[in-house]
Amino acid sequence: MKKYSCVALMTLLCLYADAQEMEDALKRTRQGKEDTNRVLAYIEYGQLLENENLDSAAHYYQRANALSEKLDYATGKFKYRSNYTYILNLQGKFGQGLKLNKESLAIATKAKNKLNMAKALANIGASYTYLGNYTESIRYYQQAADQFTRAGVTMFLPKLYVNIGTAFEHANLFEKSLVYKQKALALARPMADSVQLADILTNVGTCLFNLKRYNDCIPYFYEGIGIARKVKADIYVIQAYSGLSGAFRHLERMGEAKRYGEMGLELARKTGNVFLEMECLRALMFVAEQDNQPEVSARYTARALEIAEANGMTDHLVELYEDYAADLARRKNYKAAYDYLLRYNTLNDSIQGADVQKQLQELDTRYLTAQKEKQIAVLEADKQRRTTLIYSLAAGLLVLAVISALIYRNITIRKKVAENEVLQLQQEKQLVATNSILKGQEEERTRVARDLHDGLGGLLSGIKLTLNSVKGNMILPEESAMTFSRALNQLDGAISEMRRVAHSMMPETLVRFGLIDALHDFCDGISASGALQVIMQEFGFQKRLDSSVEIVLYRVVQELLNNVLKYAEASEAHVQLTWVDHQVSLTVEDNGKGFDVNNLDLNKGAGLRNVKARVDYLNGRLDIRSKPSEGTSILVEIVV
Repeated sequence: MKKYSCVALMTLLCLYADAQEMEDALKRTRQGKEDTNRVLAYIEYGQLLENENLDSAAHYYQRANALSEKLDYATGKFKYRSNYTYILNLQGKFGQGLKLNKESLAIATKAKNKLNMAKALANIGASYTYLGNYTESIRYYQQAADQFTRAGVTMFLPKLYVNIGTAFEHANLFEKSLVYKQKALALARPMADSVQLADILTNVGTCLFNLKRYNDCIPYFYEGIGIARKVKADIYVIQAYSGLSGAFRHLERMGEAKRYGEMGLELARKTGNVFLEMECLRALMFVAEQDNQPEVSARYTARALEIAEANGMTDHLVELYEDYAADLARRKNYKAAYDYLLRYNTLNDSIQGADVQKQLQELDTRYLTAQKEKQIAVLEADKQRRTTLIYSLAAGLLVLAVISALIYRNITIRKKVAENEVLQLQQEKQLVATNSILKGQEEERTRVARDLHDGLGGLLSGIKLTLNSVKGNMILPEESAMTFSRALNQLDGAISEMRRVAHSMMPETLVRFGLIDALHDFCDGISASGALQVIMQEFGFQKRLDSSVEIVLYRVVQELLNNVLKYAEASEAHVQLTWVDHQVSLTVEDNGKGFDVNNLDLNKGAGLRNVKARVDYLNGRLDIRSKPSEGTSILVEIVV
């Protein structure tokens, strides 16, 4: 059984308020004239009521919106939508929540409020997660993370990382989910935000549960319950109860499993949270099933299915259809069981298939790559600031030292300039030599391929034609005729081998049709041999690259795949080429035995040296990642 974490809106946290705070907030909603202060008072009071009475909280949010529309108050309109969607989500009205969140993004964009734009993007991501569209949810979450980072606001990042992890969790990518949730927990612990910490602890526990690490998840649930009870954040208490019920059931501690499930169900119904009510019903369903109580299990299943269908909870319907089919089969209602099993298969394929997982993986890879590039830019800027500070201090010392400092500085600068010039000349000399070698190699390959094809190939073809004409005009003994035929067959083999060598040295497809067609031919040829299955993908190549760049990239792929064939003992390799703006990226991955990159400099063979030289020729970047028994991934990036 897979458990789902609750997705929390970025702009909202369930806050505990004492009676005095509630009374003060209520007074502010009744005092003064109908202005923007009253709008904010309505919002504040609604937030304080969320844990007490959702209907009352919704009432004050709607009053805030009505007054905001009357005053044309953009901030009030935004706050209404951001807060009211929290209630809609708890009620399972995810489509309505998505509509309001998109409206809040339009309001924030028009007001050019970058912080509110980030909050709205995160809320849209949450809505898409509830609706089962994980590709869109992660895309919006990543945009929100970028906005928060650029704005220097880190307080929302833990919650955002939890939501990204939850989206991956819904797509069955639990290991990737755990990475994001542990990152969120590390950020949240120093923040002294008890409600947020309780939420993240239960989320980490849920992720460990899905990874079947039942003993590991229990301490997280207990810690989350302790913190949530102190601030009366019932939503996280319920979530932890449901998680403990499932964990103890798998550990065959059925009494505790049933007790925590019933406690969670009672509290969920008390708070009106249908989302968590369904979670607790499913937990108790599995407890009853394991206790050999099929009738009890079926009742819990039917109620959970009723909630999920009424609220369009797509991700939960997948497993509930399967559960209900099993219940119907136990009652020997096989026709209805078959119908629900078909529904399960159809829905499961649509939201948890391999294509969706692949899209999410690729989306996350692109996001992490962009994050690394931004970190590099930040480090470069920081380095520049430090350099400026150092020179400023040096200038101050120069004022004090006057002549002696000026002389020393002059000598130091001259020495450094001279060293840089020598180093630059050496690098330029080495680059020119490498360029000349590579250019000479390609010219020689082209010349030899042309000579083989046009010279030797024509000569051999002429000999074949001559021998064929002789064969037709002569009557030979049977033995001589067989020998003559074998000679003609050998001549055919020689012609084919000559053409193969000529094509390998300079493929005609590369010259005439370009890099993509040539690589497809090369990869298909390897796959057809049966030695290795090569899968190639490309993106953004609407036109051809410069011929010199195409030749170098072709040779790099040729060299890397030859290395895979020789050393990797792999069964499958992937070649990916992307061209975005002025950057071309090439990735070659295999599922072979891998190697220790720390020993690469000691054991680097001629193949990788050639690849490095060709990448340097294009002023590109080469990144090699591999571990023993985990395959190899090689990335080449160049600017065109």
